[in-house]
Amino acid sequence: MTGDRTRKARAWVLSGVASGLAIVLAACAAAPAPVGPVDATMGVGVVHDPAATGPMRNGYLTSAVMPDATATIPPAPTEGDPRNTADWAIFKATRAMQGSERWDLAVNDDSYKTPDLLKDFSCAVGAELTVENSPSLATLMQRASQDAANAAAAAKEVYKRRRPFLDNEGEICIARSEGLMKSYDYPSGHSSASWVEGLILAELVPDRSAQVLARARAYGESRVVCGVHNYSAVQAGRTNAAGVFAALHESDAFQADMTRAKSELAAARAVGPAPDAARCAREAELTRPLFSAPATGGAN
Repeated sequence: MTGDRTRKARAWVLSGVASGLAIVLAACAAAPAPVGPVDATMGVGVVHDPAATGPMRNGYLTSAVMPDATATIPPAPTEGDPRNTADWAIFKATRAMQGSERWDLAVNDDSYKTPDLLKDFSCAVGAELTVENSPSLATLMQRASQDAANAAAAAKEVYKRRRPFLDNEGEICIARSEGLMKSYDYPSGHSSASWVEGLILAELVPDRSAQVLARARAYGESRVVCGVHNYSAVQAGRTNAAGVFAALHESDAFQADMTRAKSELAAARAVGPAPDAARCAREAELTRPLFSAPATGGAN
């Protein structure tokens, strides 16, 4: 019965947001002028997102090489912008997913804790990942995701875009904490972190890259289901993560941890145990793309 609710909610959401996404595609030329770049001195630990939980960790990147997300992502949508209209339509449509299994996954995906992230990517990788069997990978994910979150936090301070639940009625999947209420929407830190982790794992286990990146995408989309980020913020988070991922390859410490993590993953996959097949099949169903691209009409 719950599965039927999830499928019905997904279908309702797809039909409800298609027109909004079409507006986005049609409005590129009308996008507002970009905001000025982030101060070049802004770097690791300088900007702290009020919604972040737990201690700040050291990443790999110094402020000198930290990518400026505002140079690569579009400016944040503002009220009256067709992209903002589409974002709010998506927020309202996805409130119908409350109580579904996809909503439960969004609650799960709120966690930034490394043990939880390793578990979240276990089905995608094809091995049960833990801090004990993959300590170098755990360190790699902690530090790289901190870099991605730092870059996102710096851009958030430039755009200062409010989260969707502050301007629209509807439940969200987590508590409305003071930190969450004070933090900004664009770009998504969760999406930035999960996408850089997905890119890392895809490089380490390229034969599982499709599954890994599907899970990383779904992790970001969980923020839309949860109602704490606009869809455009999740998309911008992926772009931000791509820039951070490229910069990480210039770090000797990152490269050394990648080498160690690759060996750990090979051992974990060879020795096992493998994740539960039924659990992974259900996860694959739940992590299908949340939105389908709207029809554009005409043949190429």
